[in-house]
Amino acid sequence: MTTSVVPGASSAAASNPFLAPAAHPRRLVLTAVATVLVLVAVGFLLRLVPLDVGLSRVVHRSHLGALGAIAEGFYRAVKPVSAAGIMVVATAVVGFATRRWQAALAFVGTIALTWGSAEAIKLVVERPRPGLSEQVVNAVGTTADPSFPSGHVAFVAAFAAALICVSWATRWRALAIGVGVVLVAAMMLSVVYIGVHYVGDAVASVIWVAGIFPAVRALLAFVVARAQEVVDARRR
Repeated sequence: MTTSVVPGASSAAASNPFLAPAAHPRRLVLTAVATVLVLVAVGFLLRLVPLDVGLSRVVHRSHLGALGAIAEGFYRAVKPVSAAGIMVVATAVVGFATRRWQAALAFVGTIALTWGSAEAIKLVVERPRPGLSEQVVNAVGTTADPSFPSGHVAFVAAFAAALICVSWATRWRALAIGVGVVLVAAMMLSVVYIGVHYVGDAVASVIWVAGIFPAVRALLAFVVARAQEVVDARRR
């Protein structure tokens, strides 16, 4: 995940992908808007013509040993409250490692906005969850929120993207990419395997993050930079 830096950017910002201004912000915004419009349209289409039901049933009914228990455990581990806790801990680590509150703020803000916007789109599309089997009821409760896109997958994908971004210029980049890909793939499989989401929900979440994350990162970099200017001005 590369980050273009505009001419004149400070060396401090240029050295931290979360603080570097985007060279083409308009392109990022257009990509984000297109992502929203296309995925909302796809979500409504899948409500009317559930093309992914067949594949979702194949995955859900595969019953590969203890995979069900592992998948449900992974799903439960990323419930909203625990996900918030993960973000708090990761933000503290980023702040300590970079020694810059700006980087930590941009890190957590980008994850939160990318994930939260995916959750908001659920309320627009309102695709029903798969049939609530006993396992699904145990995982999501009897009153489940809409299905498209998957909030769990969106969170993990946004978190993985943030880790890759913050480690891009370090020796940990390859490890971050590998761990991120494994976590996202595991959550995509988990939500379909235990029957809380369709395949289309999981795939849409990854596309959502890919389209939205860069624009949100650029927006947060801009906001944090302006906040830093205000702080510096008051110190003079």
